[in-house]
Amino acid sequence: MEKVGEVLRAARQAKGISLREVEEATKIRLRYLEALEKGEYNQIPGRVYALGFVRSYARYLGLDVHAVMQQFKQEYPTEEDNNPVEEQRLAAKGYAREKRRHWLLVPAVLLVLWGINWLYNHYRPSLDQSASPSPPQVTEPAPVAPAPQQPVTEPPPVGTTPQVQGVEVKVRASGDCWVGVTVDGKNDFAGVLKAGQSRIFQGKEKIIVTLGSAGAVEVTINGQVQPSLGRVGDVVTFEATKDSSQAKIMRKR
Repeated sequence: MEKVGEVLRAARQAKGISLREVEEATKIRLRYLEALEKGEYNQIPGRVYALGFVRSYARYLGLDVHAVMQQFKQEYPTEEDNNPVEEQRLAAKGYAREKRRHWLLVPAVLLVLWGINWLYNHYRPSLDQSASPSPPQVTEPAPVAPAPQQPVTEPPPVGTTPQVQGVEVKVRASGDCWVGVTVDGKNDFAGVLKAGQSRIFQGKEKIIVTLGSAGAVEVTINGQVQPSLGRVGDVVTFEATKDSSQAKIMRKR
C-alpha cells in the first residue's frame, strides 16, 4: 500500500499544483509539506501538528480525508501524544477563528445594504418626475408566414444500436489505489478506490488517468481490457482517446 506522502504527491502532481501554491493556500510551511511527501515525519514538530497538516493538505487536494487520516495514523502511531486533547484544542481554535471571521463580515454586509437603500430613496423622486407616460403606439400585425414543413425522417432499422461517441475508461480496483482523472482538460475525480470498487469516466476527446498503484487496478478503454500497466505501488499516468482502445503511457514511476 502506498504511503500517505506518495498519495499526496501523486494527487498534487496530477492536478499540476506546485508545493509553493499549496503553501499559499493551506498556510503550511514549504519544508513541512516536503517532509510530509517524503515521509520524514521527524522534521515536523510533533504528531499533533503532523495530523493537522495532513488533514489540511488532503482536504485541499480533494481526497478522502477520513481514509488518508486513518492510513497516516497507522504509519505514524502515537507515542508521546496518547490522547487527542491537544489535537481537539487545535481544531477548536481553528473553528473559533473561522467563526470570528464570519462575524466580522456581518457589519460590512449591513453597511452595503444601508448604502443601497439610501441611494434608492435619494434618487427615486427625480426618477419618478422624469418618467412620463408615452402614448401607446398602434402597430399593424405582421403577416404570419406559413410554418415550414418539417422533413419526414425515417426511424432507424430495427435491431441497430447507435455507437457511443467519445472515449470511455473504466477503472476497477482489486486493492486500494489512489486515482486522479482529467476529462477533456477538466479535473473530474481524485480519490481512493477501495478493493472491489469501480468507476467509469466518459469524455468527448481525451481522458488522462493517474494511478497511485497501477498493479492494484484493472483498466478498460473503450470496451477493451488493458494488460497490466504496472506493479503494485507503481505510479502510472496514461492517456486514452476516442480513436484508440489502447492506453498511452505518459509517465511511470
